[in-house]
Amino acid sequence: MPRQWCMSRIRNVHLAMFSVFSMAVISQGNVSAFADGERCVDWTKLNLSPSQKTQIEGLEGQWNKDYNELKPVIQDEQHHLTRLLADHTSDPVEIMSVQQSIARKKEQLNGLATANYLKKRAVLNDNQQYSLELMVRNAVALRQRANSPGGQTEVMPDHIQSLMQRVRNIWPSQGN
Repeated sequence: MPRQWCMSRIRNVHLAMFSVFSMAVISQGNVSAFADGERCVDWTKLNLSPSQKTQIEGLEGQWNKDYNELKPVIQDEQHHLTRLLADHTSDPVEIMSVQQSIARKKEQLNGLATANYLKKRAVLNDNQQYSLELMVRNAVALRQRANSPGGQTEVMPDHIQSLMQRVRNIWPSQGN
């Protein structure tokens, strides 16, 4: 039972980290970190078997196809929205409609990226999944540091965070 709980926790943390990472990438207008050369996962470093490598390559090909179909449409709509916003005579309803269409397509692309990633992850064994988790965790930490210079530069292990929380609970701040 403890091993199942641990693996479940790892999967949940892993999915949460990936969601944070993908949302950060999408929110910055760089619709996908996977197709723009900014890969957070180097699948070759996971010691894949030939069968796993073939499956990952097939999924990568599917992702590239999906991405290459949606990215130009999103970019065209973003340019159209920019033109609408710059024109003082444009219809507010059209502006809202185009903006909502862009948001839907970005969400669709995010869903496809997440589904593709989960399919790739399912191909891996436990040790490879752990290595993958570390790669994603490092990529998220790097992105967070890059996006918030001067912020926290080091991620604390869970046990240190829980210890700090217990200390805070013992001596609550006077401002509350």
